[in-house]
Amino acid sequence: MLGKIIYRLKQFYFGMFSRYTKADQTFARNHLNIQEMALFNQLPGFEKKHAIVVARKMLDASSNYPKLDKRKLVKLGLLHDIGKVLEKNSIWTKSILVIIRFFFPNYYDRLAEKGKENHRYRRYYIHKHHGAVGAELLEKIGESSDILSIIALHDPRVHPLGFEPPLEQQILNQADSTY
Repeated sequence: MLGKIIYRLKQFYFGMFSRYTKADQTFARNHLNIQEMALFNQLPGFEKKHAIVVARKMLDASSNYPKLDKRKLVKLGLLHDIGKVLEKNSIWTKSILVIIRFFFPNYYDRLAEKGKENHRYRRYYIHKHHGAVGAELLEKIGESSDILSIIALHDPRVHPLGFEPPLEQQILNQADSTY
């Protein structure tokens, strides 16, 4: 548990003090099409920076898997949290969601369930289901089904029992779980 708390503190520090730079923007622009970039640009700066870090880690990891499509891996890294564009969170509100999810998971789940119908709790629903929400957004702009399926289930906490994620998803989960 202490390890998870330290990880979350590092994540908060990163969110507070890292900056989305022009070089990051160029990297994203080189790997996303116009419609994807329009969605990506709706993320807050700390989420864009996180996506850049994940995408670069996936690009680095791709050297271990020469048969995998590097562009696909980078795109997955950049778009894996795209559902969060509907959360409209600051680093502070995101931190509150993460704290509630960590310390009070049953309460968090109830709030997320309420968020299906009640606008007041919508951010909990989106936070919990941002992978599926992101896949829906990307489907509307014609994203490929292989990207959609991985993004829809990128959070290991929502995998069905016995689910064996594809290699690209395993790489995404690893890159997404470290800073």
